[in-house]
Amino acid sequence: MTEQKLLKARAKLMKGNIGMASMLLNLELVEDASFDTLATDGQRIFWNKDFVKSISVKELQAVLVHEASHVIWEHSLRKLNRHHVLWNYATDYVINSYLCWDLGMKLPEGGLLDNKYRGMTAEKVYQILAEDDDSLQDTVNDITGYEGEEVDVSSTEWDELPMPVGEVIQAQDEEGKPLGDSELSDLQTEIRNAVSKADKLEKSIGSDSGSAIGRRMEELQEINFNWHELLSDFLSSSMADERTWARPNKRHTWRGLYLPSKVKSSQGGELAIAIDTSCSIDQDELNIFTTEIISMAESCGLEKIRVCYCDTVVRKNSNGEWWDVYELDQGEEVKLEARGGGGTEFNPPFNLFNDYSDEVQDVKAFVYFTDGFGVVDADVQPEVPVIWCVTEESSYSNNLPFGEVVYVDKNSLVA
Repeated sequence: MTEQKLLKARAKLMKGNIGMASMLLNLELVEDASFDTLATDGQRIFWNKDFVKSISVKELQAVLVHEASHVIWEHSLRKLNRHHVLWNYATDYVINSYLCWDLGMKLPEGGLLDNKYRGMTAEKVYQILAEDDDSLQDTVNDITGYEGEEVDVSSTEWDELPMPVGEVIQAQDEEGKPLGDSELSDLQTEIRNAVSKADKLEKSIGSDSGSAIGRRMEELQEINFNWHELLSDFLSSSMADERTWARPNKRHTWRGLYLPSKVKSSQGGELAIAIDTSCSIDQDELNIFTTEIISMAESCGLEKIRVCYCDTVVRKNSNGEWWDVYELDQGEEVKLEARGGGGTEFNPPFNLFNDYSDEVQDVKAFVYFTDGFGVVDADVQPEVPVIWCVTEESSYSNNLPFGEVVYVDKNSLVA
């Protein structure tokens, strides 16, 4: 009977939401009591029998569309190394605003909805929740409804925070193992083909919701081209609101996050950059990347940029120095010319940074420019924020143990 209720709700979506209904037909329905509500890995929808029984058919329709939207926006593929619970909060805010204000659907109790996040990407919402305890506290309060003792996010590990209605999990095979690079690529192609077909189907019958699916697909494509905006946000946050990365907020370090402490930051500071020279970055790409980085550093008020080059080891310059240092406040021209070439090791630049900490005490952030094909040990994480500018998506870059990943579309690196 419960499965029939699920199938009935899906069938009813054919009237008025045929595009979403067609997306759902591509997703296998799997009963699974390990999830409290519903969940998707981009290929299947897992459903909890008791939850499906407890809500109305209209609410069940909304939750099904919610899960289909996770698939459309490729949230299982875009999660990367972000925290599972906060990524679900962020993606839910984006999806539910679409359900509520674009489709006019009724959300079950506990569904996250806040107009201030409307129009944002999930990555941007995640950044807000990760950095602002007040926003995270509001989110948890919305889920719990203040039932019982209020959850204090400042003293609660993120793993222990409550899950919202409808969950997105990492893309996996039938045995629950993460998909490999080729499988992820195939899944992304399948999803985008299904979205394209759903959009065409909606438009063929003149449905208004067809344009909504099309818009979301356009937004998804635009994410690849907004890497400079994301990177700028990360750098700017280190200088904003009289906070400083030089003194990490120790209350958050147990989470693996180095967030700014509320201490007035000094003017100036440095940006450290490591360049992966394992034959993956050509000079034209490096020149354009350099222009972006310099502009962002100057807009953040940073006075200096220090750069090292690494393949399997850090390569010294002609003066026998590990870092090329450029004084921006003195008007020095920055010219990056890759040194080395060969294999790939990510640890050496971090070891250099950590072992000679007196030289880098004014560094505000560490940017690593790479194709992403390499590994790094968790214990080399420096006590400044790390941003990975990655030109290729892979299982390696999806599983980096620390730092934020910003995907740099090579097609955008043109003069």
